Amino acid sequence: MLFVIFFIIFWLPLHIIFPMKVIGKRNLPKKVGYVLTCTHSSNWDPILLDIYLGKKIKFLAKKELFDNKFLGWFLKRLGAYPIDRNNPDISAFKYSLGVLKKNKVLGIFPEGTRNKNLEERAIQDIKSGAVTFASKGETFILPMVIYNKARAFKKNYLIIGEPLKIVGENPKRLTKEEVEMNTTRLAEELERLREKVTNMLIQKKNKKKKEEKK
Repeated sequence: MLFVIFFIIFWLPLHIIFPMKVIGKRNLPKKVGYVLTCTHSSNWDPILLDIYLGKKIKFLAKKELFDNKFLGWFLKRLGAYPIDRNNPDISAFKYSLGVLKKNKVLGIFPEGTRNKNLEERAIQDIKSGAVTFASKGETFILPMVIYNKARAFKKNYLIIGEPLKIVGENPKRLTKEEVEMNTTRLAEELERLREKVTNMLIQKKNKKKKEEKK
């Protein structure tokens, strides 16, 4: 109920304050649980993904955000679950698999932390957690890239890739090498999506220059 109220109240204001063009929305699966992975550079990212995708995403969030009792209560009502990034426990694992078994969306930022220099360094090293959850949950990963850090009244881009299936001799029981291989595939897809937006913006800029010369 809280999520519905939040969505209704903040849908329009957030669209105005943080304008974002969504590319590839047709790739969003329906009525099936999956692991949503996205680049991460702002604390606004989880909220913007909820708003622009129109979904209640069950995010795994760093436990430090829950130290504030009110904020922790609010985040849990929105669907977030605290996780110790340095020492994840079995409860977070069970929670994640429970989300997927209920055909809900599990949200993970595979870079592990906010990328404070996204525009300069591109995507950071990708962690293997998303692959593990998708494997054990017998589902797939949906890669996404938020192109720039969210800034007020500055247009941004969210690009959604195609579902990434887990590959292995036994997808539910991956070897260490297979986990690494699938993690590399995810990293490469995120890089490809980011490059796709970069090329799109370059073409758009060049087209504008040509039109101005006419």
